[in-house]
Amino acid sequence: MKRIYTLTAVAAIISLLFSSCNDFLERAPGDNLTKEELFSNIETAEKYLNNAYIFLPDYQYPTEDLSGRYKLGDATDEGGFQQGYDYQACPFDINIGSWSPNRMPMERNWSDYYGCIRRCNKFIENYDLIPEEISNGAPSNRRERMLGEAYGLRGYYYWLLFKQWGGIPIINKVLDPGDIASTSGIKRATAEETLNQVLSDMEEAKKHLPVKHKDGDFGRFTSLVATIVESQVKLYWASPYWNPDNDMERWEEAVDYCRTAYNMALENGHVLSLKYADLFNKVTSVSETEVIWVKNSEHMECHWWDVYALPLGYGAFNVDGPLQEFVDSFEMEGSGEIPVLGYTDDNQQIVNPLATDYDPLHPWDGREERFYCVILTNGMMLQGRPIDISENGKDNLNYGPVTRTNYFNKKYVELNHNLYTDAGETYRRFAIMRTAELYLNYAEALNEVEGATPRVYELVNTIRRRANVKELPEGLDKNGMREKIRHERKIELCFENHRFWDVRRWKIAEYVDVGKVHKVHVDAEGNISYPVFQNRVFDPEKSYLFPIPQGEIDKNRLLEQNPGWNN
Repeated sequence: MKRIYTLTAVAAIISLLFSSCNDFLERAPGDNLTKEELFSNIETAEKYLNNAYIFLPDYQYPTEDLSGRYKLGDATDEGGFQQGYDYQACPFDINIGSWSPNRMPMERNWSDYYGCIRRCNKFIENYDLIPEEISNGAPSNRRERMLGEAYGLRGYYYWLLFKQWGGIPIINKVLDPGDIASTSGIKRATAEETLNQVLSDMEEAKKHLPVKHKDGDFGRFTSLVATIVESQVKLYWASPYWNPDNDMERWEEAVDYCRTAYNMALENGHVLSLKYADLFNKVTSVSETEVIWVKNSEHMECHWWDVYALPLGYGAFNVDGPLQEFVDSFEMEGSGEIPVLGYTDDNQQIVNPLATDYDPLHPWDGREERFYCVILTNGMMLQGRPIDISENGKDNLNYGPVTRTNYFNKKYVELNHNLYTDAGETYRRFAIMRTAELYLNYAEALNEVEGATPRVYELVNTIRRRANVKELPEGLDKNGMREKIRHERKIELCFENHRFWDVRRWKIAEYVDVGKVHKVHVDAEGNISYPVFQNRVFDPEKSYLFPIPQGEIDKNRLLEQNPGWNN
């Protein structure tokens, strides 16, 4: 019963956090806040624009009823959602194929992102009403900077919509919600038209924005962020899902854009951090050189990162955890090989014969450095005692029919946070963009154009050397290097909202997100086994894109559904 009360309290707090944005600046047209009142004061105008940052991607996504949280990786081969099959619109729906236009995870993104686009449109339309800020007797750049942010954010939300739904309606003016004719007859743009809109907004944003901001404005849009978005657009447009004929001109464009973003970041001080281990709890200021753009979340949001990730015996909820297959993906430190290649029908490990330093009796020993930065396993020390998932162990608690992977995510989690007293809690910001991604973006595009050149090797090996991982083997061809780059992204960028979209643009979700996935079990004698956690499905005819919410189809007579989702 206490558990139910606690979860109810969490739902109430989460709802409060999301509704707290709805202050006087959120009034709908027709309320007594006129555009003159809103934009004739630069402070008020900036606060209005600031609310367009609210729905940027974060470390966790909310369930549709706002009663829970999950990581995007739970809907792909990184992790597993561990709350229950009765949750409304959660990763289970994607994992088992039970989603539809009437019910899906991340459905809120459609209305949330378009709400932010509308906010940016309103700001741009009324920009001339905003007075200049005078500083030291001359106009500051504040007003112009805000215009650049509005264009950048608008384009970025179009980009997020594209990744989820493909071509979407382009709405670059404020529509009157009461004008049914104008709101019910909007066609979808093509995929290319949508991406061109993103690129256009990024180009306009760059005209008005600095490359970096001072610490007090860390997290605002910059010209560097806009340049990186452009490189992401070109990389996705060249990738197999959007480029089935493998048009090399697209890859050549991707090389140019990814090189530009990579060089711009390094030239402006965004070099790799010295240690991967130190990266994810230090993104509180511009002093962390690798971090380029962050989500400035509410302080309580960081609290739930810990509550939802840590083991149950520490007062946590442990709503998701890394899958066994993801744990198996981390290489051995000595041999540089992936230790386990898969599982037999009776759930026995298929050990990689080249991983000669792997010991099945001690499966978590001797892994590469990033493993210990990301994964918590049975027996690891945490807050003065070892984690114990064995039968009758302190962390082997279950509520109802919920099954758990029995691994725990360490990335972005404050390990010293006492969830009973809140002692040791810290504020963290989620890095939407960091320099390591730019190395791998550039390497991926360059490999497709030139093959496994020394430059491609150097880009990937720089990331691996930072994590003290063995360098790539010599003699790789384009195909072999492609697989190495994809693996490197899987590990380096795990639980940072990349993998879910990567497996879709590469068109490999139909292979990696299907079939049995496993968890770990430790019996009372310490014997380790790997039972099935879940049997997953993926329909390649429709699941690469989300269905457009049925409510939106019903409101807009010209809005066409994505392929495969009409039935």
